[in-house]
Amino acid sequence: MAHELKDLTEVMEAESARGVPSQDLLDGVRRRVRRGNRLRAAAAAFGAVLVAGTAFGIVQQDGNARGRDALAPTMTGVVNPDFPGSAGRDGMLPLKEVRFSKLRAKGWFTVTPTGPFIGTALRCSGDFMVYKERKPGLFDSGGCDTGTPDDNATSVFKVTPGVPITFKVVAVPLKDGGQGPSTWGSMADIDRYLAGHGPMPGEWSVLVYSGQCDSDTCTMSTRPPTQPKQLPVAGLKRLARVTGTADGSSRTVPLKEPGKSTRMRVTCVDGAAAAVVRIGGRTKIVDCESAESTGIVWDQDVEGGTDAIEIAVLPAEAGKVHGTGDAALAKLMKGVKPAGRWTLEVYAR
Repeated sequence: MAHELKDLTEVMEAESARGVPSQDLLDGVRRRVRRGNRLRAAAAAFGAVLVAGTAFGIVQQDGNARGRDALAPTMTGVVNPDFPGSAGRDGMLPLKEVRFSKLRAKGWFTVTPTGPFIGTALRCSGDFMVYKERKPGLFDSGGCDTGTPDDNATSVFKVTPGVPITFKVVAVPLKDGGQGPSTWGSMADIDRYLAGHGPMPGEWSVLVYSGQCDSDTCTMSTRPPTQPKQLPVAGLKRLARVTGTADGSSRTVPLKEPGKSTRMRVTCVDGAAAAVVRIGGRTKIVDCESAESTGIVWDQDVEGGTDAIEIAVLPAEAGKVHGTGDAALAKLMKGVKPAGRWTLEVYAR
């Protein structure tokens, strides 16, 4: 049966009537009070430690975030406010110029296309190579010097108007990453290089145009491929795969094993136009620009076999290829900047 307040009061009064509690009882109460105070003080101190630990954790996490940011693009660049008032290019209007002040340091910027095309040009204070990536796998590079943007590497590509595009960019001295077999083909290559090379001063900028492009370059970038149905490479054993920049220089590509009957594919993008392929004493000029989305595929039989192939690829600016010797190619490249990327694949047939 539950007790009412009146019942509890009567019990307490009866207990009080017995007299003053013993000294032992009072001492026990005092000990319990002191113990309770110590526990509360300890708990408060422990709480302070927890708070301090949380703050330290936040600092540590923030430090890790800064470490991650150090691996990400480090320069946002400075926008030239006067650029939108400058002249257009290939029918496109000036959209944004972003200036950077360091070489060997990754940067980034975002633009929103105003039309179905975007074109980029470069302006540099020295002899640099500029690498750009607008999404994973869409990577291009080009030479740049103290000349005007018309003299430096350019690129044009189709876009969706109103959809922002973020570019990752980096510039390096031409001697660091320009021509030859060591040319980089992705931002992963750039990251490996930057891990061992610190930033250095250097002025350069990327000029971006957008709108309806009316040049032959834009027409070629949108026209459907005119090549016949491509020969398949699926299921074939690959003997070699190599990429490079269209700079006109000859490059020897070793095969994993000697081949007599081969199927080859050359793919050119971002301005690479013509490939000169030498195999087994024969030379073939490949108009790889005409089918940049799928590549040019052909079969090549080699009497007695071969363990290497030579290839040289030229940009569109070099013009029509007639002579295929190294001297003739060097003459075509005189005054022409490397531009565009190419890939050669060789399969056993």
